[in-house]
Amino acid sequence: MIIDLHVHTRHLSGCSKLDPEEAIRQAKSIGVEGICFTEHGKLWPDSDLDYLNRKYAYPVFCGMEVETKDGHMLVFGLTEDQPAIMDSGDLCRKVDDAGGAIVYAHPFRGFLLFGFADLQLTIQNACERSIFNMIQAIETFSGKSTKKENEMALAVSQKIGIPGTGGSDAHLVSEIGRCATFFEDKINNREELIVALKSGRFRSDYFHR
Repeated sequence: MIIDLHVHTRHLSGCSKLDPEEAIRQAKSIGVEGICFTEHGKLWPDSDLDYLNRKYAYPVFCGMEVETKDGHMLVFGLTEDQPAIMDSGDLCRKVDDAGGAIVYAHPFRGFLLFGFADLQLTIQNACERSIFNMIQAIETFSGKSTKKENEMALAVSQKIGIPGTGGSDAHLVSEIGRCATFFEDKINNREELIVALKSGRFRSDYFHR
Protein backbone atom coordinates (compact mmCIF):
# COMPACT_ATOMS: atom_id res chain seq x y z
CA MET A 1 0.00 0.00 0.00
CA ILE A 2 1.47 3.34 -1.06
CA ILE A 3 1.06 6.14 1.51
CA ASP A 4 2.34 9.71 1.53
CA LEU A 5 3.20 9.75 5.21
CA HIS A 6 3.99 13.45 5.67
CA VAL A 7 1.48 16.10 4.56
CA HIS A 8 0.55 19.52 5.98
CA THR A 9 -2.72 21.30 5.26
CA ARG A 10 -3.93 24.85 5.81
CA HIS A 11 -6.63 23.39 8.06
CA LEU A 12 -4.20 23.11 10.99
CA SER A 13 -0.74 24.18 9.74
CA GLY A 14 -0.45 27.92 9.18
CA CYS A 15 2.58 27.47 6.93
CA SER A 16 0.63 25.38 4.41
CA LYS A 17 -1.54 26.50 1.49
CA LEU A 18 -2.85 23.00 0.85
CA ASP A 19 -6.58 22.34 1.06
CA PRO A 20 -7.06 18.88 2.64
CA GLU A 21 -9.73 17.75 0.18
CA GLU A 22 -7.63 18.93 -2.73
CA ALA A 23 -4.74 16.93 -1.29
CA ILE A 24 -6.88 13.79 -1.24
CA ARG A 25 -8.07 14.28 -4.81
CA GLN A 26 -4.51 14.82 -6.01
CA ALA A 27 -3.22 11.78 -4.15
CA LYS A 28 -5.93 9.59 -5.67
CA SER A 29 -5.27 10.93 -9.16
CA ILE A 30 -1.55 10.04 -9.12
CA GLY A 31 -1.92 6.58 -7.59
CA VAL A 32 -1.09 7.24 -3.94
CA GLU A 33 -3.31 4.82 -2.01
CA GLY A 34 -3.45 6.67 1.30
CA ILE A 35 -2.48 10.01 2.80
CA CYS A 36 -1.42 11.03 6.29
CA PHE A 37 -1.93 14.53 7.67
CA THR A 38 0.95 15.40 10.01
CA GLU A 39 0.28 18.94 11.15
CA HIS A 40 2.72 20.94 13.27
CA GLY A 41 1.94 20.09 16.89
CA LYS A 42 -1.75 19.47 16.21
CA LEU A 43 -3.99 16.47 15.65
CA TRP A 44 -6.98 16.16 13.38
CA PRO A 45 -10.23 15.32 15.20
CA ASP A 46 -11.32 11.75 14.53
CA SER A 47 -14.72 12.99 13.38
CA ASP A 48 -13.14 15.08 10.61
CA LEU A 49 -10.98 12.19 9.45
CA ASP A 50 -13.98 9.86 9.43
CA TYR A 51 -15.90 12.36 7.32
CA LEU A 52 -13.10 12.55 4.74
CA ASN A 53 -12.69 8.78 4.69
CA ARG A 54 -16.38 8.31 3.96
CA LYS A 55 -16.71 11.18 1.48
CA TYR A 56 -13.81 10.04 -0.71
CA ALA A 57 -13.82 6.31 0.10
CA TYR A 58 -10.13 6.81 0.65
CA PRO A 59 -7.77 6.09 3.58
CA VAL A 60 -6.89 9.30 5.41
CA PHE A 61 -4.61 8.90 8.41
CA CYS A 62 -3.33 11.30 11.04
CA GLY A 63 -0.05 11.79 12.82
CA MET A 64 1.63 14.94 14.10
CA GLU A 65 4.97 16.66 13.48
CA VAL A 66 6.51 17.58 16.82
CA GLU A 67 9.55 19.82 17.21
CA THR A 68 12.24 18.61 19.60
CA LYS A 69 15.76 19.66 20.49
CA ASP A 70 17.00 16.92 18.15
CA GLY A 71 14.82 17.93 15.21
CA HIS A 72 11.33 17.19 13.96
CA MET A 73 9.55 13.93 14.74
CA LEU A 74 6.50 12.44 13.05
CA VAL A 75 4.49 11.02 15.92
CA PHE A 76 1.70 8.45 15.69
CA GLY A 77 -0.50 7.36 18.58
CA LEU A 78 -0.76 10.42 20.82
CA THR A 79 -4.19 11.82 21.58
CA GLU A 80 -3.30 15.40 22.55
CA ASP A 81 -1.70 18.31 20.71
CA GLN A 82 2.00 18.96 21.42
CA PRO A 83 2.59 22.59 20.42
CA ALA A 84 5.75 23.29 22.42
CA ILE A 85 9.34 22.28 21.67
CA MET A 86 9.85 19.05 23.58
CA ASP A 87 12.78 17.16 25.00
CA SER A 88 13.28 14.13 22.76
CA GLY A 89 13.46 11.71 25.66
CA ASP A 90 10.23 13.03 27.17
CA LEU A 91 8.46 12.76 23.82
CA CYS A 92 9.69 9.22 23.22
CA ARG A 93 8.57 8.09 26.66
CA LYS A 94 5.15 9.64 26.11
CA VAL A 95 4.75 7.95 22.73
CA ASP A 96 5.99 4.63 24.10
CA ASP A 97 3.49 4.80 26.97
CA ALA A 98 0.74 5.39 24.41
CA GLY A 99 1.84 2.41 22.33
CA GLY A 100 2.69 4.70 19.42
CA ALA A 101 5.53 5.12 16.95
CA ILE A 102 8.01 7.85 15.99
CA VAL A 103 9.63 8.62 12.64
CA TYR A 104 12.57 11.03 12.58
CA ALA A 105 11.57 13.54 9.89
CA HIS A 106 14.12 14.85 7.34
CA PRO A 107 16.99 14.22 9.79
CA PHE A 108 19.72 15.84 7.67
CA ARG A 109 17.85 18.62 5.93
CA GLY A 110 20.06 21.67 5.62
CA PHE A 111 23.35 20.05 6.61
CA LEU A 112 24.90 20.65 3.18
CA LEU A 113 24.56 24.39 3.71
CA PHE A 114 27.59 24.09 5.96
CA GLY A 115 29.36 21.15 4.37
CA PHE A 116 30.63 17.90 5.77
CA ALA A 117 33.95 19.39 6.91
CA ASP A 118 32.38 22.21 8.90
CA LEU A 119 29.92 19.96 10.70
CA GLN A 120 32.28 16.96 10.83
CA LEU A 121 29.22 14.96 9.83
CA THR A 122 30.12 11.50 8.61
CA ILE A 123 27.80 8.54 8.35
CA GLN A 124 29.58 6.94 11.30
CA ASN A 125 29.23 9.86 13.72
CA ALA A 126 25.69 10.51 12.52
CA CYS A 127 24.81 6.94 13.47
CA GLU A 128 26.08 7.54 16.99
CA ARG A 129 23.39 10.10 17.82
CA SER A 130 21.38 8.87 20.79
CA ILE A 131 18.05 9.82 19.20
CA PHE A 132 18.34 6.83 16.87
CA ASN A 133 17.94 4.53 19.89
CA MET A 134 14.49 5.96 20.63
CA ILE A 135 12.66 5.88 17.30
CA GLN A 136 11.02 3.29 15.05
CA ALA A 137 11.92 4.71 11.63
CA ILE A 138 13.81 7.44 9.75
CA GLU A 139 12.36 9.53 6.94
CA THR A 140 14.85 8.55 4.26
CA PHE A 141 12.95 10.06 1.32
CA SER A 142 11.62 13.56 1.98
CA GLY A 143 10.10 15.72 -0.71
CA LYS A 144 11.63 18.79 0.93
CA SER A 145 15.18 17.44 1.23
CA THR A 146 17.83 17.41 -1.46
CA LYS A 147 18.92 14.20 -3.14
CA LYS A 148 22.18 14.20 -1.17
CA GLU A 149 20.36 14.81 2.12
CA ASN A 150 18.06 11.88 1.41
CA GLU A 151 21.06 9.75 0.47
CA MET A 152 22.63 10.57 3.84
CA ALA A 153 19.44 9.60 5.67
CA LEU A 154 19.23 6.36 3.70
CA ALA A 155 22.87 5.48 4.41
CA VAL A 156 22.37 6.02 8.15
CA SER A 157 19.14 4.02 8.08
CA GLN A 158 20.85 1.08 6.41
CA LYS A 159 23.93 1.19 8.65
CA ILE A 160 22.02 1.18 11.95
CA GLY A 161 19.23 -1.11 10.74
CA ILE A 162 16.29 1.23 11.23
CA PRO A 163 13.71 1.20 8.40
CA GLY A 164 13.09 4.26 6.26
CA THR A 165 9.83 5.98 5.39
CA GLY A 166 8.94 8.39 2.60
CA GLY A 167 6.75 11.47 2.62
CA SER A 168 6.33 14.60 0.55
CA ASP A 169 6.23 17.11 3.43
CA ALA A 170 3.70 18.75 1.12
CA HIS A 171 2.49 22.31 1.70
CA LEU A 172 1.18 22.72 -1.87
CA VAL A 173 -0.95 20.40 -3.98
CA SER A 174 1.82 20.02 -6.56
CA GLU A 175 4.07 18.49 -3.88
CA ILE A 176 1.76 15.60 -2.98
CA GLY A 177 3.34 12.21 -3.52
CA ARG A 178 6.88 13.36 -4.31
CA CYS A 179 8.05 10.67 -1.90
CA ALA A 180 6.09 7.80 -0.41
CA THR A 181 6.18 4.79 1.88
CA PHE A 182 5.46 1.43 0.26
CA PHE A 183 3.90 -0.85 2.89
CA GLU A 184 3.76 -4.59 2.31
CA ASP A 185 0.32 -4.82 3.92
CA LYS A 186 -2.97 -3.00 3.45
CA ILE A 187 -3.57 -0.49 6.25
CA ASN A 188 -7.10 0.45 7.28
CA ASN A 189 -6.75 2.59 10.39
CA ARG A 190 -4.37 4.37 12.77
CA GLU A 191 -3.75 1.28 14.87
CA GLU A 192 -2.74 -0.75 11.83
CA LEU A 193 -0.48 2.08 10.68
CA ILE A 194 1.37 2.04 14.01
CA VAL A 195 1.72 -1.75 13.86
CA ALA A 196 3.09 -1.46 10.32
CA LEU A 197 5.61 1.22 11.32
CA LYS A 198 6.85 -0.97 14.15
CA SER A 199 7.05 -4.07 11.95
CA GLY A 200 9.45 -2.57 9.42
CA ARG A 201 7.48 -4.16 6.56
CA PHE A 202 7.87 -1.22 4.22
CA ARG A 203 10.32 0.67 2.07
CA SER A 204 10.57 4.26 0.85
CA ASP A 205 11.36 5.94 -2.44
CA TYR A 206 10.63 8.84 -4.74
CA PHE A 207 7.20 8.47 -6.32
CA HIS A 208 5.63 11.34 -8.25
CA ARG A 209 7.84 14.23 -9.46
